[in-house]
Amino acid sequence: MTNQQPYAGDAYSSSPQQPDGLPQQYQPAPEFGQQPPPAPPAKSFKPLIVAVGGAVAALMLVTAAYAVYDGYIKEDSGVAACKALRDGKNADGSEDAGEDAKMTEAQYREAREVFEDSRHEKIREHGTALMDLAWQINQLPKGEELGALAYIGPMGTHMSGLQTACADQGVIVNLSKE
Repeated sequence: MTNQQPYAGDAYSSSPQQPDGLPQQYQPAPEFGQQPPPAPPAKSFKPLIVAVGGAVAALMLVTAAYAVYDGYIKEDSGVAACKALRDGKNADGSEDAGEDAKMTEAQYREAREVFEDSRHEKIREHGTALMDLAWQINQLPKGEELGALAYIGPMGTHMSGLQTACADQGVIVNLSKE
């Protein structure tokens, strides 16, 4: 018989080791009739899909609610301007400063924006045109006030158009000063 040396992991060696030299860990053998441990549950995307669907539904609901509020509940800015003009105020609701007061650029932009934001096409059309004409007349240099006569035609057209558009929304406006 030849003299063989036991090698690592050999049944005859004094310490059981794995072939790579690391000690072997004890693994209990399953007993008879015992089930192997269950496999980890598969990842499900169902909760994620439900969450995304809920978020989309909530966003659609908020958008619809805002559209109803903006379109039917909140007063239209153009109609509010018609009411302000009816009451003798400026289109933006501020008090009228009189005929001799110069309009600032900020006042012009604010008054024009009131009409621009209207949902009613005719109020938007005639109101913005009327504000543009008022701004142009306001910008005439001193001593050239007769140049305003060139604006009489368009001014009359847009004043009567705005009165009609306001009346269509139930607001009677008298833009001619008494």
